[in-house]
Amino acid sequence: MTQSKNALRWGANFTALSAGLHILAFVVGGFRADALQLLPIGIVYAGFAYGLFQGWRLMAYIVFIVILIGTIMAVSRIWALGDVPGWLYAGIALANLLSAASLFAAIWKTPQALHD
Repeated sequence: MTQSKNALRWGANFTALSAGLHILAFVVGGFRADALQLLPIGIVYAGFAYGLFQGWRLMAYIVFIVILIGTIMAVSRIWALGDVPGWLYAGIALANLLSAASLFAAIWKTPQALHD
């Protein structure tokens, strides 16, 4: 379990950063509807980060797929007109990409059984 915790640490850090940026969007976006949509996603990402910090490898597989989908969504919103600025979506996309890359390296570098 300790080996799994250390391997997932970087992915957990970047997922937590993405969660923080999602929650920050609620404040930066002026508490409006566009920003409100990002708040529950930020809370879910914070839960994902918690699971990764605990070293749950099965969570890493799930987060990897969800984070890739989130990256596509964030990139598609960078140039959209809305209450949340594009630079914040770019930060979310970058944090998601770094999280996905870290999780990819951690999961496939040292494959283990799912029950670890």
